[in-house]
Amino acid sequence: MNSGTRIVSLAGLTSTASKAFVLSRLHAATRKRFAVVAPSNAELAEWAADLLFWGVPALPLPSFDADPYSGSSPHARTQEQRAVALWQLQGNEVPAVVMSARSLVQRTVSPDEAARLGIEAGRDQELPPDRLVKHLIAVGYVREDPVVSPGQFIVRGGIIDVWSPDADIPLRLEFFGYHLDSIRSFNPVTQLTIAH
Repeated sequence: MNSGTRIVSLAGLTSTASKAFVLSRLHAATRKRFAVVAPSNAELAEWAADLLFWGVPALPLPSFDADPYSGSSPHARTQEQRAVALWQLQGNEVPAVVMSARSLVQRTVSPDEAARLGIEAGRDQELPPDRLVKHLIAVGYVREDPVVSPGQFIVRGGIIDVWSPDADIPLRLEFFGYHLDSIRSFNPVTQLTIAH
């Protein structure tokens, strides 16, 4: 420990809401990012909600729910939540992360690797559609027609439908050659474009 480091010890706080209040004041005073370690994934949503109530957006980082030695894959939703959390954490914009004790000890990708796994696309950008498709496949997206859940994509001519795990609804990307002409959201049930 560095000399001059102050340790603050608190006792008597029993509810998550009271602990979240103290952490919100600590964040306001220091403006530093902090991590909350909860006993399990079950408490993450409560912590995130309580911190947000006190004005501190918190990002849940759940642990994988499968034993790495069992041979079974983690639940897709957990994988999505972790991918979104790691992507957002590398951007240094989130003031707090809430994780389970198990998540704290699990190996994960570095911030640089998380940045390489994502791709940002904007309207009127030059982006070869085949490059985007190769990237989607490389990071684990699945071709599915129609696109009905996060982590899926489909190509139809110059149109790529894709649903990112951090989005509430999927996007329809329309290309004219290598030029990304438009980006619109669409309803996954009706497959109709949503007017903006």
